[in-house]
Amino acid sequence: MQAPFPFAAPARLVDFMRQADQPGLINLAAGVPGFDALPAEALGDAFAEAFANEGAAMFAYHHPEGDRELREQLAQRLRSRGVEPIGGGEVVTATGCTQALQAMLAVLVKPGDIVACEAPAYYGLLELIAEAQARVLPIPVTGGEGIDLDATDELLSQWKPKCLVVCTSLSNPSGASLPQANRERLVEICRRSGVRLIEDDLYAELEDAGAPKPCRAYDDGTTVSFVSSFSKTVSPGLRVGYAVPGRGLHDAFATKKCQQDLHSAVVTEVMLRAFIARGALDPHLAWLKQRNAARRSIGLEAIARAFPEGTKVEAPTGGYMLWAGLPPGVDMAKLREAARAEGVVFSAGQAFFATPTPGTPVNFMRINCAKASETDLARGLEILGRLAKQ
Repeated sequence: MQAPFPFAAPARLVDFMRQADQPGLINLAAGVPGFDALPAEALGDAFAEAFANEGAAMFAYHHPEGDRELREQLAQRLRSRGVEPIGGGEVVTATGCTQALQAMLAVLVKPGDIVACEAPAYYGLLELIAEAQARVLPIPVTGGEGIDLDATDELLSQWKPKCLVVCTSLSNPSGASLPQANRERLVEICRRSGVRLIEDDLYAELEDAGAPKPCRAYDDGTTVSFVSSFSKTVSPGLRVGYAVPGRGLHDAFATKKCQQDLHSAVVTEVMLRAFIARGALDPHLAWLKQRNAARRSIGLEAIARAFPEGTKVEAPTGGYMLWAGLPPGVDMAKLREAARAEGVVFSAGQAFFATPTPGTPVNFMRINCAKASETDLARGLEILGRLAKQ
């Protein structure tokens, strides 16, 4: 197994985000939903109600830890998933999950420290780890059930990283979800090793079977820090994320966040609070999961039909992204160039690994099934399959 190493992130988040609204492309790259997936009308109604009730208070300076009523709503949703006891006072809102992750790393990690994470991992997380000047300790994802816990136990015991960051449900990009028993065992491994577990719960509400019990449900906050967001479930433009930093970390997290932006956007927090209070969130999630399942089916069928023999893709248990492994002979750099020339973009696998090493499977692509229309999704994958065969 590889020792921790310093690295420069292999991809730039800013470049991916610049593609998100670029016209004329079949965008299978950026992990963002399509406009038709956003509950615009319900959010508009929530804004109108919030403005009628709050008035000018929606546009003033606010509490650095976020809207109090929204934080209590978030705590209640966590209690419904088995996190007991927890109150709104333990929650801090953030400007998206990215800020929550960045602030947690800023609190925990100094230059030269070790941060463990999944391999593959979200390229934005890799960029944050590199920006913190940490050494990275990749832990392999071995299939649909996520990181290898035996390897995790061995690596954490040997290297004692400052923290381990894991996306426990529908991990980006692999789509892996930790089984319930593995979550409890992972908490025990981290507790025994003295390693802080940062649980990224961003996609949990998109699980077809419903949001599972998080790792934080097996802990009192002494081992697990929790981060999440409504970017994938309600609207990325809201920029509403949140964290439960855990025992001994709340004030440091709130201070770090306040130094960055004083507080997150009051307007969107109050609007989201009204959206949840109106009972709009759960019906929207039920509809969204049906939409995602239909899009995944289109994607899986197109890959099976059009991609080269030997392509492997494991159907995730929810969400809207697919992680496809292509045969070794496919040149991913040439495929990206040829696909872009035909108006199709995707995320190449190398962006999700800190450093390609011997045996690292980088002949992958992450495919977002949510943004393009159903017709363009199928057409874009047909184009990719044809080019890959060439």
